Formats: sequence, structure tokens, C-alpha cells
Amino acid sequence: MILGTGRRAETPYYVERFYVNLYSVEELCFLFVDRAELLDGEIMQREMVRWLEEQCGLNDLAHALSALMNRKGSTAAYVGAILEYVSIYPPEVIRRTEEIVRGNEGLSPYERHKAKADYLLGEKRYLAALQQYQSLLSAVPDTEKLLTARLYHNMGTACAGMFLYEQAADLYRRSYEIDGKREGLTMYLAALRMGHREKAYIDYIAKHPEYHDLSLEVERIVKQAEGSFEGTDENRMLVTYQVMKEEGAGALGGSGLYYEELEKLTARLKGDYRRSMS
Repeated sequence: MILGTGRRAETPYYVERFYVNLYSVEELCFLFVDRAELLDGEIMQREMVRWLEEQCGLNDLAHALSALMNRKGSTAAYVGAILEYVSIYPPEVIRRTEEIVRGNEGLSPYERHKAKADYLLGEKRYLAALQQYQSLLSAVPDTEKLLTARLYHNMGTACAGMFLYEQAADLYRRSYEIDGKREGLTMYLAALRMGHREKAYIDYIAKHPEYHDLSLEVERIVKQAEGSFEGTDENRMLVTYQVMKEEGAGALGGSGLYYEELEKLTARLKGDYRRSMS
């Protein structure tokens, strides 16, 4: 059991970078520890300090943070001050979080921008991530070859997440042409494999014998993905629904229940897709 600090806010504090509403200082601490790799100076906001004072009733903490910001204190000191005041994490976790945040302060603006886009990609917000990568790509100088290659690669992953396999293949190819890494070429063939009919893909590999060995690796990856899907909740539900349909008016309640449950599953998957496109 954790003793709460201050009070629960009636009006949440919205953290734009993470697309989340916070209702207590404990939730803020959890965010700091869980997303330490993504924290930088942007997290130090006067609005947050006012929210802690007015909504959470933490006057002493708010005054200490205001003083810290007035003397141009570091992001690590700001995060550490909040974590130490609330004290829901042991000292070693607080120290490690401060060290991670302090390390972030040495990143280039491009690396910090990429970290934000990577977070969106990890959250499966593919369209938002793609837009962030495109914005960064337009600003990265020509000398940043490796960073450019990673941007193209991650943009390909975002497109693949939206089932835009043709675009994904082109982006993976660009990534490979810049850094020459096998990973980019593998993903290029995988995107072609997913985006083309089987015969068209086989014809393509036949015309490019240099890809033959790698295409076998792609097939292993596809088979592994198919095997992984068999163990997912979605697949188990689909199998159950199929049994329900075949049973008809039997013990499972008839085909009407099958269509009802299938509609619920479809609605949830549509919701997930809409979120990825937001």
C-alpha cells in the first residue's frame, strides 16, 4: 500500500508528448520512471508546477520547483526533486532515473526528436510517428548518414504497421542503400512478400538470384509470425467463434451469438486501427 501525497486532481494535467492525462503526483512519478529515456527540458513546465500547487495541493513542492526553474536548474534535478518529495520509489530507482535523464541532456536535437518519434512508433501510433520522422528527415543535414538510414527504416516500419507495404518496401530499400545493413534488405524483401501476390513475389526473386538465400530467411520469419499469431487471444477467439457457428443452435447458443461476438471483435480491431492512424 502506498500513502498518497497531496490530493487527486479534479482537472488532469495533460502531458502532450505522451498523450496522457495525469490525476495525481504519483502518476507523474510513474511517468518519469517509466519514460525516463524520453525526458528532456520540455518536461519542465510552469503549467505543471501550477497544477501541482492548485490541483494537487503541493505548495511546498511547487515553490521548490519554481525556485529550481528560476535558477536554470537541470531537467535531472527537476525530475529528482519530484521523485524524492513523493518518495514512492527507493533511492536507487531515483538515482538511476536521474542518471538516465542527465544522459539525455547530452543528446543532439536530432536524437531527441527521433526518440519522440520512436516512442510513438512503439505505441503503434503509426501515422503520428511517420509525420514526426518526416519532419525530422527534412531537417537532418546530409552528413548524418546513419541517422538518415534509421529514419528511413523506422518510417518503413510505420508504413508496414498501416499495411502500406509498397511504401514500406521503398523506405526499407532507401535505408539499405545508405547504410548497407542486412536488416534493411531483409525488411525490404519482407515488405515485398507481404505486399505482393505470391506468384509476383516468386517471379521477383527469380529475377534477382542474389536475394535467394535472404528470401529463405524471410520465409522463416513469415512462418514464425504465423506461428506466433496462433497463440494470440485474437486467434483463440476466432477459433471459438468458428466453433460457435458450426454448433448452430446447440449448446453454445446458436449462430446469432457467433455474429454478435465477431462484430465485437471487429469493432475492437477497427478501434485499434483508428488509434494507429491518429
